[in-house]
Order: sequence, then C-alpha cells, then structure tokens
Amino acid sequence: MLDRLIKILLVEDDEDDIFLFRELISGEELNPSPIISIRQSGGTVLEFLDKEDCDICFFDYRLGATDGIDLITKVREKHSHIPIILLTGMGDQKVAVEAMKAGANDYLSKEKLTGESLIHSMRYCLEIAEEAKKRKQAEEELRQSHLQLISAHQKSQESLKKLQNAQNQILISEKLAGVGRLAAGICHEILNPLNIISGHSQALMMERGKDSALMQDLKSIMEEIHRIQKIISSLLKFSRKDGVELKPVNLKAELESVLLVVEKDLQLGGIVLDSCIGADLPEALIDAGRMRQVFLNLINNAKHSMPAGGTLTLTTEVLTKERRLYKRSGKVPLNPNIIRIKFSDTGIGIKAVDMKNIFEPFFTTKPEDQGTGLGLAICHSIVSKHGGTLDVESVWGEGSTFCIDLPIITTMEENTILNDSEDSSDF
Repeated sequence: MLDRLIKILLVEDDEDDIFLFRELISGEELNPSPIISIRQSGGTVLEFLDKEDCDICFFDYRLGATDGIDLITKVREKHSHIPIILLTGMGDQKVAVEAMKAGANDYLSKEKLTGESLIHSMRYCLEIAEEAKKRKQAEEELRQSHLQLISAHQKSQESLKKLQNAQNQILISEKLAGVGRLAAGICHEILNPLNIISGHSQALMMERGKDSALMQDLKSIMEEIHRIQKIISSLLKFSRKDGVELKPVNLKAELESVLLVVEKDLQLGGIVLDSCIGADLPEALIDAGRMRQVFLNLINNAKHSMPAGGTLTLTTEVLTKERRLYKRSGKVPLNPNIIRIKFSDTGIGIKAVDMKNIFEPFFTTKPEDQGTGLGLAICHSIVSKHGGTLDVESVWGEGSTFCIDLPIITTMEENTILNDSEDSSDF
C-alpha cells in the first residue's frame, strides 16, 4: 500500500513534533516520498479536505482551544472514508477509547513513536480504507443489480431490504475491526499493573486481617479489581481475530445443555422457561464453544430485562426452500436452507431510538457498572463468522425477540468455502 505516492495531512501545532514527524517519515526511505501537508489548527482542516486530495490524516490530541477528538468527529461527518490516526503525548488509554468511538482508525503515543510504528500504522489504515472502498464498490454493484430487479419483478421491496441488511452488516463489521485491534492493545497494557495491585491487596488482606476498617477498604478495592478484570475479559473476547472452528454438532443437545445450566438461575429470578426445540433439528457445522457463548449471552440479557420475573421462550425451526417460511419482517436469508433459533422474553423491551445501535460496540442501556456494551457486539461477530445473521425485534414495555439464522452446511467443502470467506475479514 506504500508503493505509490501517499498524501499525508498532519494537524500539529508543535514545531518540534512537526520536525520529528518529517524526520521519522523520511528516515524510512519510502519511494516515492510522501507529500506532507501541515495545518497548525483544526479550523482549516475541513476546508483543506474539501479542496485537496488526502490519503491519510494524523491529528494531534491537543490543538489549542480544541482537541483531536472534536476534530475527528467533525471530519467524520463529511469525510468518512479518510483514515485518521490520533497522536498524543500522554499515552492515555481513555483517550484511545474516546478516539476510537469518534471514528479514529488507530492511536499512537508520541512517547513510543518510531518510523517503523508510523509506517506500520499507515499501512494498516490504508489497507482498511482500501478494503472499505472495495466493499462500497461491491455494495454499489449490488444496489444497481437490485434496482434492475425492481423493474422486472414484483418482489422489489424484499430486494431493497436485503440490500439494506447487507449495508448494515458492512458498517458493523468495519467498526468491529477497528475496535478489536485497539481493544487488544489497551487490555494488555492494563492487565500488568492491575495484577500487581491485586497481588499487593491480597497480601495486605492476609497481613492486616484483624484491622476491620482496613479490611473493608481492601475488600472494596478487590471488588473493583474484579469488575475491571471482567471488563478486560470482555474486551479480549471481543478483540479475538481467530476464525471459528466448525465441527458437526448436535444442536438440539447443545441447546438443551445450555438450558440445563441456566434453568435454576432463571427459576430463582422468577422466570418461567418455555422451550420448544424441534426433534428434527439437524446436526450443524458450528464452533460449539463460540455459539454457546452467544446462547448464554442472549439468555443473560433476557434475564436482566425481566427483574420482576417473566417468561423466556426458546424455539427452533428448520426453514427450507420448499417451505418458504423464512420470511420475517421482509428479510430473506441469503441461504434459504437455514436453522432459526429464537429467544423471546416478556421484559422491558428496547426503545425504538436504541434499536439501530443495539449491536454497536460499547453501546448499552444498562447502568455504567453493570455492562460494557460488548456482549451483543460479540454475539453479532460470532454469528457472522458462521455465515449467519443475528436480528432483533422489540416493543418497548412488552419484550424482545432475538433471532439467529444459521445456514445448514452439510459438507466439509461448504465449510471450507465459509472459512475462506472469513479470511478476508478482521472478525
């Protein structure tokens, strides 16, 4: 990606940092040498991008009265395709998360900046941008194809909704890729000091066990450590880039095993479990561990939505081309031979305004200390890796239904095709 002329926009108000940036880039002896444009304030950036071509942007976090996060947000509103890398001298992981949420593709600390790290980040971001461009081209071709079908067939509405669903899948996948890469680095940076704090706290608990006041404080510290560890665990699961290992699995037995695990907990919460798992459910090629994670997460979400009790209904069905029963809300699966698994609850439901964000990473309607906003994003990623879809229908105040559609794959040849298609994705 760096064997062509690259046009770089550097937004930086520190002359020393500008000089260092130029030196690091020139030191890598790229051929041809990149063209570097400098802007020392965020106010002229949008005007520059409207008039000039730019392949990649580097924004300093501190820019006088504004900051790089605000600038990223403004640029993303008009220029969603340009890769953006945030530079900061503080190395603050909180800033990294904020930058990623605003739309940055990567984050580099000036304290650890080298020519090699600059080039590596540029190459990664430009590759992501190129992949996004190809996706958009494919999306446009798909859109044109469906527009032609509209004039020739009566099923035009179904075609348009298939296209919209494909667009949403692309947007979610692109966000997951950027979030996952950043999350992995952040987690490992946090784990080391956290383990040291945990070890010292446990040692103090053993040494000062008779000091009730101190013991209470130490217990509080350990509770917060465990909460952070839980968040880190979710982030690490989210950032996993490995594919799924598909093996023949008795899906009926797998679902029954999951229900056996959660049944007692649901009863204690006053939740009635109503399951109807089809006896004709075929053996499926799935990654049992990853799919089990999806099932448990959806059940746990349903439980949290029914704090005063209610009913959780699990149903399955096999939908074949002949039965034509796969229409739901106008959505038609790409593979007409599918296994459908539905989790329906009588909980509080999801507000209409939140529906479009429900699978977004870090989006949650739970209190801050009760959720990371990664559970459904992880579920969506896992199901997508299986070549399936995860959708939701909900009415505020009445309940929600999460629907998993998995293609029925019967041969290892088809399995190979599925895995090959996953190799091109970061998730």
